[in-house]
Amino acid sequence: MKKNISYITSCLYGLCFLCVLCASCEDYTEHNFGKPEDLYQATQVNSYNLELTPANYQDIAKNAENLALAAEDKTGETQKQLQMVAENGCFLGNITPAEYLPAILKNLVGASQYYSMTQGSTITIKYKSGELVSGDAYMPQTGVLTSSGKYLLVPKDEAQALATSGEGKTYGYLQIAGSTSCPNTVVRVDDNTIVANEVADGYLYSLEKADDNWYILNPYEEYLYMKGTFDSFNYIEDTGDLEDEEWPTWTIAYDAENEAYTIKNTGNEKVIWYDTNYKSAGAYAEAKDTYVPIQLYKRVQDAVEVVMVSDEEQEIVFTLDEDGWGASGDYLNCELTGGNTLTDMDAVFDATGWSVEYKGSIGELTYVWRYDSQYGLRGSAFKSNTYYPTDVWAISPAMNLKKAEKPILSFMQAQKYAGSPVTDYLQVWVSTNYTGRGGLEAAKWEEVTGKVVGTWPDGSSWDYMPMTLDLSDYVGEKTVNIAFRYISTDAVAATWEVKNVVCREAEE
Repeated sequence: MKKNISYITSCLYGLCFLCVLCASCEDYTEHNFGKPEDLYQATQVNSYNLELTPANYQDIAKNAENLALAAEDKTGETQKQLQMVAENGCFLGNITPAEYLPAILKNLVGASQYYSMTQGSTITIKYKSGELVSGDAYMPQTGVLTSSGKYLLVPKDEAQALATSGEGKTYGYLQIAGSTSCPNTVVRVDDNTIVANEVADGYLYSLEKADDNWYILNPYEEYLYMKGTFDSFNYIEDTGDLEDEEWPTWTIAYDAENEAYTIKNTGNEKVIWYDTNYKSAGAYAEAKDTYVPIQLYKRVQDAVEVVMVSDEEQEIVFTLDEDGWGASGDYLNCELTGGNTLTDMDAVFDATGWSVEYKGSIGELTYVWRYDSQYGLRGSAFKSNTYYPTDVWAISPAMNLKKAEKPILSFMQAQKYAGSPVTDYLQVWVSTNYTGRGGLEAAKWEEVTGKVVGTWPDGSSWDYMPMTLDLSDYVGEKTVNIAFRYISTDAVAATWEVKNVVCREAEE
């Protein structure tokens, strides 16, 4: 027994000696080299510059974290947009680089580089963005023409439509829209489809049946006719005023081989061609190498849902600090068009992240702001010939401007029926402590309407006006919300449309 006790005692003394020795070694190591947990931590401040490839967009779309984030939208719209990111190689809609790139940063730079970077490191990423276009479109006709509806005349494979040579002109050629007298009208989404827009609607031609032939009326409802041997066109309001050798009728036949139309004057048998040398269309007896045939496009409702990818790359910078990776360069990107029109505010929030809150009552209305698939966020308190007094706020998702330098908010807006001045009824506000839905009254808000740069729409048309707002005063704030405040009275209730709300760093 004594021998066993002595043996155990010796072991205990040995263990104590080892502990003291280890402690001494630990003190020595920490004193000279730092704490053990820090020995394997690199102290590299690195900067990486990357450009996303098609494969990267596919990784974004299939990443588990991103799939879970998109699934938070119960409407399924964001999940659909996430798959479009992979298919089109661009960010769009609710899929923003600030939210969906962090999940794949490690894969982009490599695991070893990713884990070795310390505070102050940056990852600069170039990416492409796209716009989800849905709604009406102009579709090419293939021989079936009717007097109902109107048509765009589009040179085959060209990017723009034809327009009359200018209001008030009584003769001339059909000019390519986009010349000095006509704004751009056509955006092609593929070889067979043109996006419908209000500008293009101003260049629609009508067809009227004339026995086996057709009358062609320009956008001013004047008849297109030819005179004698001239190659240019004339216009007249009443065909009864025409004289000899002035011919207003045309044969229109589809040429399947060229996928275009032969539009020939019945009087002098000259065919309408677009001349690429002169950027205009006339009627000529013979075709030349520079002549392009004409295709007719007709507006079709709900005919398209496509992604238009911008040719220009954008840039976002992720910086590592004590809170992790944060983005600068793209703080908010809300197209607010596409998908389905929504009036239920829960559905609007789920689909877009925008909150709608009321101050007081909205009377018998069921909603004031709605999400419109074509016109963006659309506010109106007019119903059944009644103006309802309201004070309703459409509040953006929060923006993190902690790492921002000069963030600029931009948006497009249109309105009609507002009172004067318009900013008494349509306003822009900012908060840095809005906590989310239900927090309107508790938050502190600052009106910034007077700081918005741009021409406020006067209500004379539905033209969208580009607006900008410098948010540099809010740099360093982690939570910044923008609110579009709609105010109406029992005598004034505007219709206000807001879309393409984007906040990015100012371009140098």
